[in-house]
Amino acid sequence: MVLMADNLGKDIEKANKDKEKEKRLNQRRALKAAAAKKPRRSPLKYFKDARAEFKKVTWPTPKQVVNNTGVVLTAIVITGAAIFGLDYLFAAILDLVYQVNA
Repeated sequence: MVLMADNLGKDIEKANKDKEKEKRLNQRRALKAAAAKKPRRSPLKYFKDARAEFKKVTWPTPKQVVNNTGVVLTAIVITGAAIFGLDYLFAAILDLVYQVNA
């Protein structure tokens, strides 16, 4: 009786493995079929499309570039000053804490 149960369990395990194997095989086949359906594009077509997209871009004027650069540099300076100030403040607090404990 135990022997039959063991064989039944092994048969079920094997059937499950076979189903998983078949599922993976079907997934691979589906991926290959999808890849085969994609039309091939020539490099010339790609560059033509890229050129068309570049024509659609709204490029900033030189004045806008200068203004945006100024905004970025100002933000960098302000952020750097804030980080420096916080670092200096925390260092001063730590010095006070170490002097009290010493």
